[in-house]
Amino acid sequence: MRTARALGTAVAATAAVGLSAPAAVASVSPHWGSPGRMVWISDDGRCGLREVATAYSGAFGTVRLRPRGHHFSESAKVFRHARGTYRVTLRCGDGQRFHTRLQIGPARGVRAGEGGSIGGMSDAGVAGGAALVAFAAGGSVLVLRRRAKGAA
Repeated sequence: MRTARALGTAVAATAAVGLSAPAAVASVSPHWGSPGRMVWISDDGRCGLREVATAYSGAFGTVRLRPRGHHFSESAKVFRHARGTYRVTLRCGDGQRFHTRLQIGPARGVRAGEGGSIGGMSDAGVAGGAALVAFAAGGSVLVLRRRAKGAA
C-alpha cells in the first residue's frame, strides 16, 4: 500500500512540474507598446552564446540581439505607423525559432502598481499551478488522517 501511495505522489509531483514549465517563446517587454516607443527583446537564455540571435516583427523590423550575460537581448523602436497585434519571431544561429506577440496601440499612461500581473498567464501555467495546489491539499489531508489515526 505504501509503495502505491509513494508512486502516486511521485507521478503527481512530476506532472505538476512538467505542466508548470514555460512554453518556448521569445520575450518582449513590455507586451504592449506605443508607436515610436522602445521595447526590449530577449531570448531568455534559449540560444547558445556562441551563436547569433535576431528578432523580427512587422512592428519594428529586424534587430540583431547582443550577448548580455547569459542571454541575448536588445531594444527596438516601434514604427510610428504600427497599430494592432504583431508576431515577434526570435531566431537563434542554429535555426531554432521562438515566438510571442506584441500589442501596439495608442500611447497610454504608466501601468504602475500591477507588479508581475501585466504578463498574463498561459494555459500550462494555470494547469501547473492547479496541479500543485491539488497535490498540496492531498498531502495535507493524508497527513491529517494519519495523525488522527495515531491519536485515537
